[in-house]
Amino acid sequence: MGDDIENTTDTIRYQGKAVSDPEWIPTFLATQKSGVIGLIDDDTPHLLTQLFVYDDAERAIFLHGAQGGRAHDLVEAGEKPRASFTTHEMGRFIPADEPVNFTVEYSSVVAYGTISFVSGEAEKRRVLELFMDKYAPQLTPGEDYEFMSEDSIDRTAVYRFAVESWSGKEGWKESDHPGAYDLDEERESE
Repeated sequence: MGDDIENTTDTIRYQGKAVSDPEWIPTFLATQKSGVIGLIDDDTPHLLTQLFVYDDAERAIFLHGAQGGRAHDLVEAGEKPRASFTTHEMGRFIPADEPVNFTVEYSSVVAYGTISFVSGEAEKRRVLELFMDKYAPQLTPGEDYEFMSEDSIDRTAVYRFAVESWSGKEGWKESDHPGAYDLDEERESE
């Protein structure tokens, strides 16, 4: 899994949070619902929160969107422009004696690589079906929804983020960690 992707987890400043298991990152990516792709527009970062699928055989993260807009224009203007991607999961908040030492439970991945368009109806269809498998696994094409039409596929931009390097971090406490709290539950109880 991800064998030819450079794992830069060992460069993380706080090694206590670094993930060393090489299968952890692909597994984590498979479970996350959304991520943020970072593109460069001149000298300005352009960030988009997107649904995504990771295809380990391709060593790529796939995203999709409209055949227009800022992200589309940035990818179209470059020849495999550089990009970054991140996704995370948050848990409980962990208080400390000093506010500067408060923390939160989390898992995260950061990846770097290049981004380009997927071309060809068959490949775009394959990737879009990966999205349906991930986000609507309970539905059957042709029964619960119509098969993707050629027109639908043509008007969808499918992006391939070729992962060159990545790192993973996580920090979770024991379930009975003193003072740990779920922020949403605390807000609801007020």
